[in-house]
Amino acid sequence: MGRRRKARVSLPSHVHCVTARGREYFYFHPFRGTKRTGQRVALPGAPADANGAPNPSWWAAYRALAGEPEPCARPGTFAALIPAYKDSPEWKQLAAATRRNYAAYLTEIEEAWGDLMVAGVEPRHILALRDARAATPAAANSLVRTVSALFSWSVPRDYRYDNPCRHIRKLRGGGEYAPWTWDHIVHFRDRVSYPELWWGAALALYSGQRQSNVLRMPWSDSGDNLISVVQDKTGKKLSIPMHRDLRAELPAIPRRATTILTSTRGLPWTGDGFRASWNKEMARAEMAPIREAGLVFHGLRKSAVVFLLEAGCTDAEVSAITGQSRQMVEHYARMVNQRKLAAAAVLKWEAASGPSGAAR
Repeated sequence: MGRRRKARVSLPSHVHCVTARGREYFYFHPFRGTKRTGQRVALPGAPADANGAPNPSWWAAYRALAGEPEPCARPGTFAALIPAYKDSPEWKQLAAATRRNYAAYLTEIEEAWGDLMVAGVEPRHILALRDARAATPAAANSLVRTVSALFSWSVPRDYRYDNPCRHIRKLRGGGEYAPWTWDHIVHFRDRVSYPELWWGAALALYSGQRQSNVLRMPWSDSGDNLISVVQDKTGKKLSIPMHRDLRAELPAIPRRATTILTSTRGLPWTGDGFRASWNKEMARAEMAPIREAGLVFHGLRKSAVVFLLEAGCTDAEVSAITGQSRQMVEHYARMVNQRKLAAAAVLKWEAASGPSGAAR
């Protein structure tokens, strides 16, 4: 029998295929072979994926070169809703970090549901999307949070009548960050590979701020025993008195850039660069106690809240430093108060009971 010939793909105008070493390459070359010939431009990949589905990046590149308009999304679908949401005033008012976080999940949602009608989604569909990420509860909960924001925006714009995410509970382990104990903080300080990471941890602990704000703090905003912060997530402007231990740390930090924190190369940290270095540090055997306790960098911010509350600060005083809402601080305060009350209760029990534990 003769060799079976591969079926040829029907190509749009001005596109031709070249086969080299068994691989196909596609080019956009208008009026090839004529006096009107234009420039030949390589197209990314192939017009169809291995499973036969159209390759979106290939067709987008072709339409751009051919001057063809992008196909319009069907009204009422996620493919129409998501671009509209990202073009809205509400989207532009979100903090830059929130937009970046949402954008990644919106891309995932559009890939999964792009052609589906927004009005047809039910809680069970959201659960299926969430549960596919159950191995990483924080990511699963962030995905649901993004979907919920999208649905909330869609309701008054007649995409649907309700937000089905109100029926979805968070997965455990995805929304709480355990605070570092003082023993864990000392363990990290004394065993960290290089001081640049400790300086980042110390600045987060003693200022009570998020990683993104800590990495961007300039030297010019530290002085007169104060640190000035404009929180990137909330836009709040804070003036935070320096803890004495932070005042003791700052002279040891070399001024190698406009930012207080820099990498070992003396350059301001990028978010990705700091996270990569932090994760590499946490993988070391010396950091096993911290790793096994499930502690992450953001937990240092919670440690600041807990230490302030245990020192007797009011909710309002803690909020003035961390910039968190009074409701969030009250949530932490309930846990701190529970421990204090439980400890006091046991002491009273011991004082009022005999060796058997029964009351005298």
